[in-house]
Amino acid sequence: MGAAPTSWGERLMNLRKPSAAALGGLIDRLQQRLNARATAATREWWTKYLRGAASFRGVKMGDIRAALHAWFEEEHVGEVLSVGQQKDLALMLLGEDHTEDKLAGVLFLQEILLPEGALDWRSELPRFARLFDEGYIRDWSICDWFCVKVLGPLVEQQGASCARAISEWREADSVCQRRASVVAFVNLARKGNENLPGFTEMVLDNCSHLLGSQERFAQTGVGWVLRELSRSDQGRVIGFVEANLDRFSREALKNATKYAPPEVAERLLQAHLPSGNRSRRR
Repeated sequence: MGAAPTSWGERLMNLRKPSAAALGGLIDRLQQRLNARATAATREWWTKYLRGAASFRGVKMGDIRAALHAWFEEEHVGEVLSVGQQKDLALMLLGEDHTEDKLAGVLFLQEILLPEGALDWRSELPRFARLFDEGYIRDWSICDWFCVKVLGPLVEQQGASCARAISEWREADSVCQRRASVVAFVNLARKGNENLPGFTEMVLDNCSHLLGSQERFAQTGVGWVLRELSRSDQGRVIGFVEANLDRFSREALKNATKYAPPEVAERLLQAHLPSGNRSRRR
């Protein structure tokens, strides 16, 4: 085997038609940068916080961002790879085992590709859905980062059709993908229908679908988005909660009513049925 390329010029020659191995080499070099910023204390904190549901190198978000942008510039990624190849590379990062690698892929999409107009929901959402189908997004943490940093900004940029396509994920098999059908709108929800006509109704409809399940992360996704939606239309949210009270988990109900008047939140909690008596409607 020949020696690995050592200069940008050699890398440029090898990456004009990059193989999977060449893309893998780029990922290896980013991972080396991430490892150089890792600490045992950060790894242990995150591993404990996620209760072992994800693997970590031990790198803080700010350091992931710094490593990603330095790698992008110093490896001349924008010059040696086409936009399509860069998108492939970002999704390859999301397919890696460690959370920091996945977050680098998220930031690649959000901070490098999205501002350049390189993402189109029509072609990207099916590829994003496969990340859930294939188990690359399988814990609530990376799901939520992906939602607030990629899906929400994509809706802001590309509008109603994108939002409604993400809403269809409420029927997905993966609980994380169903969670994404509401968490994608968390940072938009406080503006309600200012985002797009029918936004509030769309989000409430998605929530109603997710309440058909008592899975914790379906329920907590509902509670989170309703909490934020109550900032723009508290009356609609309270009415929705009252109409669906027996379908909420206690945890989701407390979150959904966080910004309600204290007496209203207390009334709803008092009226909430014990978990064993709640409807299991699908």
